[in-house]
Amino acid sequence: MATLRLVPPPRTDKHEGEVFSCTFTPDGGFVLSAGWDGHLRLWEASTGTHLTALRAGPKPLSACAVAPDGRQWVAGSMEGLLTFWDAPTHALLTQYAGHTRPVSSICFAADQGLMATASWDRSVCLSKLGRDRDVRSLFGHLDIVAGCQFLPDGVTLLSWSHDATLRLWNVESGQEAAVLTGHQDRVTAAAVSPEGRWAASGSREGELLLWDLATRSQVGSIQLSAGACGCFFLLDGTSLLTVDAEGSVILFSLPELLPQFQLSVRLPVQCGALSVGGTQLALGSSDGQVRFVAIEGLEDRPLLVTATRSTREMSAGWQRLLGRRRVASVFTCTCPSCRQPIELLETLPTEPVLCPHCRQALRYDKRTRAPQQSAC
Repeated sequence: MATLRLVPPPRTDKHEGEVFSCTFTPDGGFVLSAGWDGHLRLWEASTGTHLTALRAGPKPLSACAVAPDGRQWVAGSMEGLLTFWDAPTHALLTQYAGHTRPVSSICFAADQGLMATASWDRSVCLSKLGRDRDVRSLFGHLDIVAGCQFLPDGVTLLSWSHDATLRLWNVESGQEAAVLTGHQDRVTAAAVSPEGRWAASGSREGELLLWDLATRSQVGSIQLSAGACGCFFLLDGTSLLTVDAEGSVILFSLPELLPQFQLSVRLPVQCGALSVGGTQLALGSSDGQVRFVAIEGLEDRPLLVTATRSTREMSAGWQRLLGRRRVASVFTCTCPSCRQPIELLETLPTEPVLCPHCRQALRYDKRTRAPQQSAC
């Protein structure tokens, strides 16, 4: 059975004021945070030690993200300004006004440089990393857009808002694909499951809803003790973590939403982030500190993987000359644990198999996704 454990923080530097956003680096080794003091700060995930700070501007920062290759940091300010920084040198690369009001969320599509930002100005914007001339705005929400996340297929975006709705967007066309209604209050947190089957969303009043994204219908609900600050699907595909404003972290089973384990960290939590491997939860609080919760007991559970399906010609030269062309299906994915690429030919395993690199057990989703196309 999975358990949760708060890791005691070392004595270290911290933000001066609230932590509004935090995110893990792609390798899972570090956490970047943004706060009231206008700084981006980097923390070592294994020890919780504060490593470095970058003053990104004179105004508070409301959002941050790390580019998929780990080489750029992105900061969003209360003024709607987006700044892009070279991670190794802390040099400013570019900046532009992405929104007219605070940036509430920044995220990237998994396999490309497509970036989405959500804002208090009721819009979601799509752009390529650092390219301010290719921004497309998505309008439909009637209040603050609290966050957004790409689905694993890379062609759909989920957003959630203080207008009590979640919306699905077609990334290529920029058109609204669906509106999910059911909340009675502001939606403050949401997430998409690793295979894109489920979405979970939590409100300011603590109402947690589970959605089936295929049917776009509500399939479960439960009441949290306080307003939701974060929802996170674990990589085993059968578990959901929630964090509320009073510091209660709860592990639920899917799709029943039955509580499996609960931990009270007794912190005024503002934000959270789940590590790439799904074994750590980072929590930013109003005291300026980023703390870590270890997720233990999942080591023997297979991690759920969704592969990208393409085709490849397998014919030898002489076979092509004779007209005997053979095209095979090729399935590619990235191990969630070691982040190494995996390639399979012809068929996907029906039973859990070990990653050839790190020996982590993997369970392949029956559904596959098509190769992503550039949307900007």
